[in-house]
Amino acid sequence: MSTLARLILLGVLTLALLIIAVCVGPTSLLNFSSLWHLLREGASTPELQRASLVLWELRLPRVFLAAGVGANLALGGLLLQAIFRNPLAEPYLLGLSSGGALAAVLALAAGMTSVTWPALGGSLAVALLVLLLCRHRVASDLPSLLLAGVALGALAQAFTTATILRFNPEALRGILFWLMGSFANQGWSAVALVLPTAVIGFIFTLFLHRPLDLLAIGGESAHHLGVPTHAVQIMGIALAAALAAVTVAVCGTIGFVGLMAPHLARRVAGAPHAVSVPASLLLGVMLTVGSDLVARTLLVGTELPVGVVTGALGCMFFLALLRQKR
Repeated sequence: MSTLARLILLGVLTLALLIIAVCVGPTSLLNFSSLWHLLREGASTPELQRASLVLWELRLPRVFLAAGVGANLALGGLLLQAIFRNPLAEPYLLGLSSGGALAAVLALAAGMTSVTWPALGGSLAVALLVLLLCRHRVASDLPSLLLAGVALGALAQAFTTATILRFNPEALRGILFWLMGSFANQGWSAVALVLPTAVIGFIFTLFLHRPLDLLAIGGESAHHLGVPTHAVQIMGIALAAALAAVTVAVCGTIGFVGLMAPHLARRVAGAPHAVSVPASLLLGVMLTVGSDLVARTLLVGTELPVGVVTGALGCMFFLALLRQKR
């Protein structure tokens, strides 16, 4: 099967999963039959009006949000794996999730009801601090950048834990649910923040496909072939940081998607970034939408955090990689 055919097949599977995620859920008001009647006849009966309410206020924003988050994490992981030439690199290694979590918890402790913008500011602040600490050595000493991100992330996590201890048990459950990653209680405003970011990230990442291919053979070789190595690395890291920061701000920490999607994309579509970029985006969408579908339907009467499902998938993914290496 050609690469183009594989990408088309991935697109069809992604679209099918999106439709299933819209129609399947804990409430029976909206299903394949009612969706078909809504598309064909509109909300002509009271039952269809209720189904339309579920569609537009609950299912569609949640599915679109999950799709945008998956695209952001997959693109961020692809950029960092190409820049660091490390298949285990992913967006949260730079300490972004810990910085966003600390800012969100501090905002809640201060009495704020919305944590989106504080979490976004915290994630971007950590990313900027990491880049400033290693601004003269990004091209020559990429491991130092990772170490700085891990160190700042650990420091932010320590302050987050200390702050959480001050909350009462009722508020603590909601905070922990957000920290583990969730698409619950999010509307079109969150979608309006995440989806445009995913589109812009996809365009910029696709634009960098040739420099990323050359970086894969080594920074010095890419430099001799005319690639502005330092500028591409800074641009890619900053873009990955922005994509992850928006995700953390909206739905907390959802791990392993940025690690798994690029791996799977290279296996499905190949290593060149001209094809692995769209493949990573589609696979990231499938991972988050599918994980959210499992999280809200697996247990009757309750909902799991999405981060729990992606964490389980990440564990199985690592075990599969380990078995293959052996």
